[in-house]
Amino acid sequence: MKNHSFTAIVLAAGQGTRMKSSTPKVLHLLGHLPLIHHVDCLLEASNCQNRILVTAPSMESVREHFPQYHHAIQENPLGTGHAVRAAEPFIKDNEDVVILYGDVPFVAKDTLQAMMEEKASNAADIILLSMMPEDPGAYGRLIIDDEGFVERIVEYKDATEEEKEIPFCNSGILLTKGSLLKNLLKKISNKNAKKEYYLTDIIGIATQEGFKTLALDGAEEELMGVNSPEDLALAEALFQGYCRQKFLDQGVRFLDPDTTYFAYDTEIAEDVTIEPNVFCGPGVQIKKGAHVRAFSYLEGCTIGENTVVGPFARIRPGTVLEKNTRVGNFVELKNSTIGEGSKVPHLSYVGDATLGRKVNVGAGTITCNYDGYQKHKTTIGDNVFIGSNTSLIAPITIGDNAMVGAGSTLTQDVAKDSLALSRKEQSNIENGAQKFRAKHRKD
Repeated sequence: MKNHSFTAIVLAAGQGTRMKSSTPKVLHLLGHLPLIHHVDCLLEASNCQNRILVTAPSMESVREHFPQYHHAIQENPLGTGHAVRAAEPFIKDNEDVVILYGDVPFVAKDTLQAMMEEKASNAADIILLSMMPEDPGAYGRLIIDDEGFVERIVEYKDATEEEKEIPFCNSGILLTKGSLLKNLLKKISNKNAKKEYYLTDIIGIATQEGFKTLALDGAEEELMGVNSPEDLALAEALFQGYCRQKFLDQGVRFLDPDTTYFAYDTEIAEDVTIEPNVFCGPGVQIKKGAHVRAFSYLEGCTIGENTVVGPFARIRPGTVLEKNTRVGNFVELKNSTIGEGSKVPHLSYVGDATLGRKVNVGAGTITCNYDGYQKHKTTIGDNVFIGSNTSLIAPITIGDNAMVGAGSTLTQDVAKDSLALSRKEQSNIENGAQKFRAKHRKD
């Protein structure tokens, strides 16, 4: 397909009322990526240059995701055939045209490749993806002739009881020449139960005019559409399963694979260990030999080689953990670089900071990076020791080999090799505890 020019029409004008959401259906997230972007990734991988998006007039929020597309507006919701008609001004006669759906996210590049190859072999004029779902439900049924070609498609609501027993179902995805598609679209009518223009009617019209339609079998999971929250949940489970298997094949070890969540762009190297209940949001890269412990939440971060994270760590966007670092329980990092061999073992917040090599950050340490108006940076050099319960008021720089005493609140830079302390001198009141209790005791 790399050298084969083709046009893709992505239908996305459906209102998605069953989603019961103000968000357009095709913008609901699957693996942290909108459904329709999964379709766009397919077209990008297939090197499709001419992309047409069909939306309803009110769907500007969808259109703005795809400025590189030609945009066709379906003014009235009069069926899939009517939607494809809206795309006609952008259809090239001499190119193959594939029709896809913004709510069908799992179509594989290999499947599209197979359709192209079948079309190129002149086996048929129209290539249709079909499936045999366990529950055919309300899918349109394929009527196959004696030669094995699709004679027509009958919509479920228009089918006879005998036709409803046919196991071969229509996915809606098809491939044909642009000139033929435009010719057939002109001839469909709305004489059916819903008074709509069905795209499926072009198959019967093509047969009458001597054109051949061939159905290629596709997997039900690959061709599933998302029309409801239940469908979206099922799709998410499938997506997570695909990711899980991919990483297992790459040599990632999961203590409980079913409890790990991935985003569409999660990258995990071999020889990584991931404990139960780990969440990977967008932009996570985990390098070789790392160990992510239970109940850790990662997003927009890089976990370096042989680094240990968690348990119960939150690593936020913009964070880079260089190799051999240690981030422990109840630590939150944000937009920070933690240098090689450094440790933030527990109960700390480090934000908008750069830590050098072999830094040790004591429990309860925080970088005070926000003054109510702006974020400020903390810079910590190599081999620095930060005592427990320290507050670093940014902007601040701690020089190489410096030490900060526990319980300090620092507002000024610390020079290299220096020891910084910020404590009020301790005073002990003799018998003070006894006197305090006596004063407050209620006999």
